[in-house]
Amino acid sequence: MNIIENFTVADYLKVRMEQIGIEQMFGVAGNYTAALLDTILADDNSPIKISGNANEICAGFAADAYARLKGVSALYVTYSVGAFSLLNTIAGSYVEQVPVILINGAPTNKEDQISKQAGLLYSHTTGYEFVDIHMFKPVTVAAERITNAKQAPYQIDAAITAMLTERRPIYFEVVEDVWRADCQKPSGKLSSGVGATVTVSEAKPAAKAAVNLMRSKPKSIFWAGVELQRYGLQDKFLSLLDFINDTHTVPDQHIHFVTSALSKSVIEESHRYFEGCVTLKKQEVENLVGEDGVLVGIGAWTTGKDTGNEDIRSSNTILAAHGGVFVGAEFYASVTLEAFIDAMLAEFIDIAAKKELLELAGLRTQSNTSFKLMSSQSSLAQPLGYDSFFSAMSQWLTEDDIMAVDAGFPLIGAQSVKVPSRNGFVAQAAWLSIGYSVPAGTGIKCAFPDKRAIVVVGDGAFHETCQAVADQHAYGQNTVVFVIANGIYGIEQYLVNPNPFRQPPVDYPDKLLNDVYQYNDLPNWEIAKITDAFGGQGRKVTSVEQLYGVLEEIRADEHNNYVVELCIPKDNVPNAIAVEADSVVGEDEIDNPNWPPAGKF
Repeated sequence: MNIIENFTVADYLKVRMEQIGIEQMFGVAGNYTAALLDTILADDNSPIKISGNANEICAGFAADAYARLKGVSALYVTYSVGAFSLLNTIAGSYVEQVPVILINGAPTNKEDQISKQAGLLYSHTTGYEFVDIHMFKPVTVAAERITNAKQAPYQIDAAITAMLTERRPIYFEVVEDVWRADCQKPSGKLSSGVGATVTVSEAKPAAKAAVNLMRSKPKSIFWAGVELQRYGLQDKFLSLLDFINDTHTVPDQHIHFVTSALSKSVIEESHRYFEGCVTLKKQEVENLVGEDGVLVGIGAWTTGKDTGNEDIRSSNTILAAHGGVFVGAEFYASVTLEAFIDAMLAEFIDIAAKKELLELAGLRTQSNTSFKLMSSQSSLAQPLGYDSFFSAMSQWLTEDDIMAVDAGFPLIGAQSVKVPSRNGFVAQAAWLSIGYSVPAGTGIKCAFPDKRAIVVVGDGAFHETCQAVADQHAYGQNTVVFVIANGIYGIEQYLVNPNPFRQPPVDYPDKLLNDVYQYNDLPNWEIAKITDAFGGQGRKVTSVEQLYGVLEEIRADEHNNYVVELCIPKDNVPNAIAVEADSVVGEDEIDNPNWPPAGKF
């Protein structure tokens, strides 16, 4: 039963959120949203659980990770002082296509009028008119300031429909004196607006062109992209791949698929056709496909870590994403990914029905980047570093784990870890905000209580959001946070000057170029002791032997949360970085004869 007798705006938003499957809200309480939270709490039958967080940014990243796995989530904050902290997290959700509802309370209509007419500032206000909604409009698909109970239902419905259609965040700013005002009850249920236009889809001609290109260049490799997970199309993708391999490939030369950092584990990496998680830069694609091969991207994005920010489109690529399809130089508009997969399958079925067998063959990546599993004796002899740690992870992770990895060296090293379960890997691989992974671990465990969140984060990123460990302990979670502590912002140093990571470093006349820059050094934290304040078990590891012992301890303890500090050398880097360190040029490496970096300046 509601806390007030009549049906209110707070009731309306609550019902709409329940209808679309909201089961979890994250945030930091503020008086401007109290009416909504109280309305939810007063209903014993509401499926919505309200969880508080240590701060707003931890709430935002937790909500993002939750929505990636469950489909949608919601955040609550208070005006300006709370909302300002969430611009970063909502921008990441927008870029990476994650549907999150941000609910912000605001001063009353009366206070707004007094502020305008008398020039008085209330708590949490800047004097700039409607600063919060102006801030969020560029990083949401709908942003509504709700000041009138009669208009509220239409604004709420329009924004939620936009979120369901675009699968990106929305923003509500509700003035405090509207929450408890009477409004009409919801009518019907809301749904996606995909396809609600008169535009004719080009899915069939796009599929026909794609199959014709594959026919003319009969060697192929598929790229399973992030949109397969976002739209729940993994099984349809596998059905297409299975039919092609069962019907149209040369025996023992089946077509395999790769993933990238953003799409890692959209298909379980134990799948027989999984070829590896790779970064598909332009030159690497050209080397892979040659003249008679095709890269077929299904829901894959040419952005961020996936392609090194390079446009890889060519006459040898098919890229279906963002509501359109590129087949070579030809672009086909208004093609949803689901419609394209369906049309591709129909095209291959039609060819088979005509007794035509295309005799396609699969391409293979030149090197398998997965770590080799080491025997226990050889493992223990390895020095502790990125590669030995991630090698251990490949052996230790189970189908009951979901790994969250932070931006920087951890994300690069983790691409080679074998993740056995579908959707068993979460990373912010396009927006790349450091600190994402620790609160993401909170959201992962809330989404799947029967799974265990395994977080891998650098010490610099851990400094950003370590408070999330307190949330994990308060929620009674058994999350494990591995902090790779080398004492520096490694990825930042690598970008501006990779010389300290070379073996051996170049001896430059300018000695500043030979060492890690002072501004990339980190304060010396006793990371393993942070659980003394936040709760949980803290462990400090300095060798592979100690690491294996801690891994055994964690597996035997199903209830406690852990923070494991992994102490590694300052100059240690993942193998993928080590092999290219000699050839790349840093942005500030001005004594290098190849400076400035090609394609950078």
